[in-house]
Amino acid sequence: MRKLFSIVILMTLISGCSTEKEQEIYDLESSMVEVFHYELDVVEPGHADEVNQWLENARLTGESGQYFIYQDNTREDLYAYVYGKGYSDYEVAFIYNPKDPVTKGQIHVTGIMGDSKADHFVQIRTINDLSIMFTLSDESLQEKLK
Repeated sequence: MRKLFSIVILMTLISGCSTEKEQEIYDLESSMVEVFHYELDVVEPGHADEVNQWLENARLTGESGQYFIYQDNTREDLYAYVYGKGYSDYEVAFIYNPKDPVTKGQIHVTGIMGDSKADHFVQIRTINDLSIMFTLSDESLQEKLK
């Protein structure tokens, strides 16, 4: 009976610990969405006129592989729109470095080439903080880390 009681208590403790771990992961994901979020081919309603004009100009003047960036900010958020002719998707990564005295965060954007007629852009929303730097690169972050 004593062993059965010990097993039940042990199982309760183990299941309680795993629930806490799952909750920590969920909290990290929801926290990151507040700091950094991106979507393909989405324009904020308040930015529609400016972004559509910018996008039209970028599509007319851009060459394959050339990046264009447009930024608009509010008190809380910074919106960046990145476009490159020929890119079918974008790799977007947020890198946080609390030890860097100048830039605490870096947003790394790499266009993924599709066919030459691919025509997509990415909207990136982040907190409005001057210490966040954007890097537009032809090389994916995975390639740089090799």
